[in-house]
Amino acid sequence: MKTFVCFFFSCLLATQALAGPFSGAADTSGSDAVAADDTRIALWASGATVVRGPVDIANPGGAMATFGEEADALGPADATPEEPYPVISLGDGGSIVLTFHQPFCDVPGPDFAVFENGFVQSFLELAHVEVSSDGVNFFRFPSISLSVATDDLGQGGAVDPTDVDQLAGKYLAGFGTPFDLDRLPSSPLLDKQRITHVRVVDVVGSSSQTLGTKDSAGNVIVDPYPTTFFSGGFDLDAVGAFSETVTTYAAWVSGQMRSDTSPTADPTGLGVPQGVEFHTGGTNLSIDPAGGVSFDWLSYRTEGEFRIEGSDDLKHWDVLAKSFSGGAMTTMDADAMVTIGSGMKKRVRVDLEGGSPYRFFRLAAE
Repeated sequence: MKTFVCFFFSCLLATQALAGPFSGAADTSGSDAVAADDTRIALWASGATVVRGPVDIANPGGAMATFGEEADALGPADATPEEPYPVISLGDGGSIVLTFHQPFCDVPGPDFAVFENGFVQSFLELAHVEVSSDGVNFFRFPSISLSVATDDLGQGGAVDPTDVDQLAGKYLAGFGTPFDLDRLPSSPLLDKQRITHVRVVDVVGSSSQTLGTKDSAGNVIVDPYPTTFFSGGFDLDAVGAFSETVTTYAAWVSGQMRSDTSPTADPTGLGVPQGVEFHTGGTNLSIDPAGGVSFDWLSYRTEGEFRIEGSDDLKHWDVLAKSFSGGAMTTMDADAMVTIGSGMKKRVRVDLEGGSPYRFFRLAAE
């Protein structure tokens, strides 16, 4: 049975007391650490490209980190506190970009986890985490570091995980740091329903304002520095994602954990039926004063018909453009159409000539 819906638009150590406000070590009550065998993990990174950093950023022309290979960051997490070495070391300020055989998406709760190889709870080598839906534009999770150090920690320095948020490496080997895509600001350059790349960037824990890495508030992030050996810097074990990008309505609405599966339901309370949200990721419908209308379109959805319609009287509606079962968006009763974006989240602009009778527009789905 077809269902018609529309959106209308008119013109530390585990024994220590918690010191900070964030999640504690993996074996403490309430920790958000993700175990390597967590059944929520649906796919692991399948490709990697690394850019190594030096063993000591104070000597950028010196030796580079060399431990491990890109393949060590692929597949399931396998480092343990007893065997912490099947990893790749990034060096000071080094980075690695992970790709996946299938994109993953934003669902309620955490969406992916990054695994390091810490062998004790307090020796935390940290890293910034960024994501991209096109491999070009990356967006960094806003990190917080409340640790205070007037001098460099050195190789034996301890960091309390309760002082750290939105930084990979909070937990010892065998447990990943979770990241929730919903904590990233919205951007037209990021499709949270189709993440294709994750970038991990080593944090340099130098207390120097010029050498040290800073959090989103501009504070120097504290972690062990210097670590002047060939396996220095963040040691990446694996990246696991929870929910593959879905193309069908039933799979999408299930992944959103919504009790009402009707396409006409509006669980967000924003006036957008979820049947339309499925095709647009929200709606973002706007009228061009020069004539025409623009909207977002997730071209990887493979189910149902999605349309933009126009009316002069709110009674009779004409189809201006439409897509069926994920096929190309085609014009119907419009003068021209432009599809912007090389990825699978696109911005569509339907142009109308001067004197067009349409004063009202709506997005509709069946």
